[in-house]
Amino acid sequence: MDAALDKSEKKRFVQMNALIQEALLSTRHVLSAAVIKMTAADYARIELAFENPREVRSGEAAVTLADAAFRAVRADNLSLYAKNDKCGVIVARTHSHYIIGTYDGTMFASVCAEAVEKLAFLGSKLYIQYFLP
Repeated sequence: MDAALDKSEKKRFVQMNALIQEALLSTRHVLSAAVIKMTAADYARIELAFENPREVRSGEAAVTLADAAFRAVRADNLSLYAKNDKCGVIVARTHSHYIIGTYDGTMFASVCAEAVEKLAFLGSKLYIQYFLP
C-alpha cells in the first residue's frame, strides 16, 4: 500500500482485500485474488481492453499482469477473460476498481469467472447505493 494513504483508506483496502479473499478463494476455483496497485502500463492495457474489446480479442493483443502475458479470449465492457498456456485471469470492472482473479489448470475457469463477476456486480451495486445520490 502507498504510504500516502491515510488510515481510513488503508483500513478500507484491508477490508476489501479480506472480502475478496473470502468470497473468491472459498470457491476453490480462484487461485489468487486481491485489490492490487497496478503500474500505469498495466492499468492502461486493462483499460484499453475494456474500451476496445474487439481489438483485444483479435490478433496478438496481450494483457500483462505480474510480469505474465495473457492472451485475451473474451472481452466486453464489464469483464476480460485472458489466459496463457498455464493459467488464466478474469478481470471485472466496478465503478471504482478492478477485481482480478486468477486460476490454474486444475480449476474451472467458469467458476472463477462467475465468482469474480458476482463480486464486481455486488461492489457496483453497493457503490451506487451508498455513494451516489
